Amino acid sequence: MRALIIGCGYVGEALGQRLTALGHDVTGIRRSSEHNPRLAKLGIRPVNLDITGEGALAKLDGRYDWVIIAASSARGDEAAYERVFGAGTRQVAQWLNTTEAASVVFISSTGIYRQTNGEWVFENEADTPGNRSGEILWESEQTMSAAGPPVTLLRSSGIYGPGRGHLFRRFMSGNAVVEGDGSRYLNMVHRDDLVETIIAAMQGGGRRGLYNITDDEPVTQLNFFKWLSETTGRPMPPFVPEPDPSTRRRGITNKRVSNKRFKATFGFNYNYPTFREGFAEEFEKRESDSIGR
Repeated sequence: MRALIIGCGYVGEALGQRLTALGHDVTGIRRSSEHNPRLAKLGIRPVNLDITGEGALAKLDGRYDWVIIAASSARGDEAAYERVFGAGTRQVAQWLNTTEAASVVFISSTGIYRQTNGEWVFENEADTPGNRSGEILWESEQTMSAAGPPVTLLRSSGIYGPGRGHLFRRFMSGNAVVEGDGSRYLNMVHRDDLVETIIAAMQGGGRRGLYNITDDEPVTQLNFFKWLSETTGRPMPPFVPEPDPSTRRRGITNKRVSNKRFKATFGFNYNYPTFREGFAEEFEKRESDSIGR
């Protein structure tokens, strides 16, 4: 199969490497040429363009079997979010109308869900969100759903994995805090599991649908840090008052995201069903690296 990854960054690189290992022909789009040598080393053919530009994707030949949109605003501000998931998504959707793609996967986010009471949330429980970044993302899902080929929408929770994991890294550096009583839930997915869900969706043959991608066990902030503390022997982080939601660009939510629909539809099982398996692997890598120095 010929696969095109639009947004070949943290997730896209791992996906491209996996697809190449499976024998597929992979092209990866990044805006900058800075990472081209690494992509080529992974077996990914690099193409450099800015998807937000009018007609930017016209240089592509369009003959791809699989197209994966994994673009990111790189934690930019609202304007960057609008450029990538607003203008960028519209450009991609227009281009898709000219392609022969059999299967398209668009990576969205569970940040669309704005629940705050720790309740379980499912795919049918998100109308237009209450904050602007969520609205932009929700609108981008509607734009992609209306594109020509069948599109599978995957709403990913917080991604962690090699070199990534915000609260984990703060804990290991001694800068973590427990907010309020620590009862707010965290929803996470290991990068490699997200990659495998993308592949499963593509192999599903262009199945339209919306699915949450997150591991089997949402965990409270308190219990997450307790596990890290017990596992490493490091002290628990200090408690601080709950932050004002207005000070957070994307607000503060408290929910447990269900992954049942994707697992049931695709018969999928996570290699990292909870955060424990994923971060235990990170500890092993750290120990191995320290011994090797």
